[in-house]
Amino acid sequence: MHYKTKGVVLISVLLTVLLLSSIAVVIGNNYFVSFKRAQYLEFQTVSLNIFSSIESLALKKIDNELRFNSKFHAKNNALFTNDFIFETQKGLVSGKIIDSSNCFNINSLVIKNKNTYKPNKENIAIFERLLSLSEIENNLIDEAIDQIIDWIDADDNPRAFGLEDYYYSGPLNNPKEYTSARMFYSIQEIKSLPAIRDIGWQVFEKYFCALPDNDLSININTITGNKSLLLSSLFANLPYSDAEYVIDNIPEGGIKNLNELSNLFPSYKLEKSQNYLNFSSSHFELVTSLSYESYYSESKSKIYYGANNNSYIISRIYNGI
Repeated sequence: MHYKTKGVVLISVLLTVLLLSSIAVVIGNNYFVSFKRAQYLEFQTVSLNIFSSIESLALKKIDNELRFNSKFHAKNNALFTNDFIFETQKGLVSGKIIDSSNCFNINSLVIKNKNTYKPNKENIAIFERLLSLSEIENNLIDEAIDQIIDWIDADDNPRAFGLEDYYYSGPLNNPKEYTSARMFYSIQEIKSLPAIRDIGWQVFEKYFCALPDNDLSININTITGNKSLLLSSLFANLPYSDAEYVIDNIPEGGIKNLNELSNLFPSYKLEKSQNYLNFSSSHFELVTSLSYESYYSESKSKIYYGANNNSYIISRIYNGI
């Protein structure tokens, strides 16, 4: 009987230890989760503060540069080469300004006339060439053009291959919506158009953008080799290989005007599309990142330098927070 009592006591002690251990594990896990959550929230707050500070620095940097030099921006310009890089107690901060003008502005398919938008035939032809060079079928190109214009214009009359509210609010479309009757704020918006889904997103992600105006032009000084198709599409008779050659042979120090460009490439007659060629930019993207231990956050801010000689943040996207 004495030995049985000892066994019962031992088992009771072991069960008590096991129960206390389980409680300790649960408490420890809850504490760890709470600690990680608090650490993440702190990282989130720090990220937002740093992103805001870098944006302010970038705006000042762009304003200072463009007020005295708005006509010429080469690859080696301090805007694009002198990055914001520094280390704090809260992690490593990196910020870089990129020329974001080298894309097909989807809003350039229309011309704003008072309170209405009319098709821009010249830019529509370039849109057609760019998608044709990307091996997109002609019927899909026609549908994309008309659906984009119908989305922007204010009337309810569909173009030949277009769609208006009757479709987007009808049973064949989900979610139900209405055309915006405005220019696109983001290139991501065109994903809602059936023709864009049929074509696929890859070509639009690579070559297209939505800028806050109806202009279409590139900075010949900063365009890169992966945009050779875009440069080729700006000309009626500039093959892809020649566009590659032009981009590869733009001097690092840049070209200041059309005469320099024509003298450098006399056989290509680039002056024929001079309306689409710039030697500077007013559209930029600021990419800022913060890394600390296992945490990483990123901000992409679109910056526009306006006619009043001031730059503005027109959109921003956060990742990792």
